[in-house]
Amino acid sequence: MRKKIAVFVLNMYGAMINDVQRGLNEAAFEENVKLIYFASFSDGFSSEFYDQYVKYDEGDIVSFKLPDLDDFDGVIVITISFTPEYLKRIEPLLEKTKTPVLYLGEPDERFYSVGNADVESFKDVIEHVINSHGAKNIYNVAGPQDRDFSISRVKTFKETLSEYGLPADEDRIYYGTLWRDCGDPAVDYILEQCKKDGSKLPDAIVCANDFSAIGVIDACRERGINVPEDVIVTGFDGVEAASMGFPSVTTSTQPFFEMGREAISVFEKIWKGEDVKKTTCVKGTLNPSQSCGCVPLDMNRTEEIRNLYTGRMAKVEYLAQSTTNMILSISNAPTMEDVYREIAENAKSDTGFDTFLLCLAPGWDAQRVVSDDTTMPDEKMQLVCGFMGNKYIEPEEFDKKKLLPADLLDDPFPYYICSIHHLQYYMGYMIISPRLENYNQLMAKSWIVNLGAMLENWRIRVKLNDTVARLEDLSSRDMLTSLYNRRGYEIYFKQLFKECLIEEQSLTVMIIDMDNLKHVNDTFGHNEGDYSLVTIADAMMAAAKDGEICIRTGGDEFAVLAKGYNEVRVKEYTSQVRAYIQDKVKQDNKPYDLDVSVGACIRIPEDSDGVITDEDIDKASESYMTYADAEMYEEKKTHKHR
Repeated sequence: MRKKIAVFVLNMYGAMINDVQRGLNEAAFEENVKLIYFASFSDGFSSEFYDQYVKYDEGDIVSFKLPDLDDFDGVIVITISFTPEYLKRIEPLLEKTKTPVLYLGEPDERFYSVGNADVESFKDVIEHVINSHGAKNIYNVAGPQDRDFSISRVKTFKETLSEYGLPADEDRIYYGTLWRDCGDPAVDYILEQCKKDGSKLPDAIVCANDFSAIGVIDACRERGINVPEDVIVTGFDGVEAASMGFPSVTTSTQPFFEMGREAISVFEKIWKGEDVKKTTCVKGTLNPSQSCGCVPLDMNRTEEIRNLYTGRMAKVEYLAQSTTNMILSISNAPTMEDVYREIAENAKSDTGFDTFLLCLAPGWDAQRVVSDDTTMPDEKMQLVCGFMGNKYIEPEEFDKKKLLPADLLDDPFPYYICSIHHLQYYMGYMIISPRLENYNQLMAKSWIVNLGAMLENWRIRVKLNDTVARLEDLSSRDMLTSLYNRRGYEIYFKQLFKECLIEEQSLTVMIIDMDNLKHVNDTFGHNEGDYSLVTIADAMMAAAKDGEICIRTGGDEFAVLAKGYNEVRVKEYTSQVRAYIQDKVKQDNKPYDLDVSVGACIRIPEDSDGVITDEDIDKASESYMTYADAEMYEEKKTHKHR
């Protein structure tokens, strides 16, 4: 039976993360292992600048709450994609499962881990600038102090410099952000330190990662400092951006692809019952380049870089267009089925998804709040739309516990599950096969965020329409009897008149008037008068079995609108009304008789000139009412002579 591994990942489109996933996917396919990725688009920094991303990040945790990890044969967490804070949020899920867990990145004594031989690889970079370039005055732009690997690399930096008898005090460390933005403050700090020890510039600046190095090179350029002629700058990780700039960055290429492959190998050994080391390390490769002087500055890849970025920008533009088109098309969709169709069609266009399935949870439109403490129930998921390759899929229902429809569970390919939510409100998830190369994480996140927002907008639209319909219904209702009022009569007369005109069938207006309401009010009180009116209304509704519209037009007068009636049907309806009234009065032991007088107008609507206007219908309505009213008064005269 094929083994199955759950993989937790953030920033699945990131360059380093992409390499890890390629390694995992390749090795898993070779070993017949099924991978199901659970991907979050929380990035750990958007919420610092945009308040609403706090709520978004709260909701996005559901991606990791969907699986029952005990149903898997292994769990891999690509920790190099997680911030420390986010990793802490998912640790309770990992600690309680009986399934073996492997961290792909930073080691943790609680779990298995596969990572870069960080100390050796980082030391290679430092020794390169010392041994190959004679650097002695060296500074370190480190990462944040709350990251374990940052502290490890600082320690390696100090120990290596000490081994070579070089100054290695704490003042030579600047703690940055691991991003380009730390370049300016880092260079300013280092220049200030150089002034203090009497040197103009350092020999080399060793950075904790490539993005910091790129920021440092940019900051040096702005200050008229040439790299590598004046200062050597190195990075670490071997991300693609390091080779694309000028000068290209000397770095240690981390073995991300090999780490992914090794993670599958570790699980194969675990499943076979072999002894497995808790931590497995794979050494990186030193990649000397222009920023240390090993590669001449006159060697450039301008044309290659231009073509690469042109292609990527085109994908970004297409994905932005797909996002815009989805917003517009869903906003204009008349029904929920149209919404689903528009989502599937837009997902197929320029998103890089080879498979896309939208699965909604029961009550997805009920604003289900998700938090770190939420336990996801096993429930029936509704696959509402999507495609696999060029084939659109049919809707189906499946158990959330299985996570994927049966066909996808049985094939050998990896799939990604991303939660769909609006802020902290869970709706469901999408199952995708993404093309990771050359697609932008933030643009993909924008597409998914907008999908959740548009579903939320549709939910609000439906609620508003329901509310408006209820309000319109209330405005057309009589408060005492709950029948339609005079406004309801006007609305439904127009509707039924047009229908009967098209269908060439009769439209009947019956006028029903209570006999002796004044006598009942004066003798027995207004409560009994209200009782009488409600009883008549109930009798009218009880007799209405063919779509008749029952109305209280005012006071003691009622009306009925009916399609397809003739005189026999009018008499049957009237008899049923009277029988209900008599039974009700007798059952309630009322000390008075209750009866009604009825008149009817039965006509087939006509359109003499081929054009029917609202004014024509209003005139017809008045004519119907006048005739039926006259018939009712004729009957009322006979009642008075009883």
